[in-house]
Amino acid sequence: MAKSKSVSLSEVAELVVQSLNLQNFKPAVLNEQTILTQGGLELDSVDILELVVAVERTYGIRINSAEEGRQVFENLGTLLARINAQH
Repeated sequence: MAKSKSVSLSEVAELVVQSLNLQNFKPAVLNEQTILTQGGLELDSVDILELVVAVERTYGIRINSAEEGRQVFENLGTLLARINAQH
């Protein structure tokens, strides 16, 4: 991965909203504490799978297990931290 520039929260929020076609959400209102599943954006397992694919394609990040995925996709902050740690 040649990029060394940090990915911003706004970039990740935009990816989430666009890749899942979340028309009711504006990326600017999402923050690091925004929960992706129950009690937050209410993403289901199919949405999370689509998001995994989008993150892998966009940033080259691999999610190797369901347990790892639960940790990475807990909220936007955990997702952003993982992307920046491996990007």
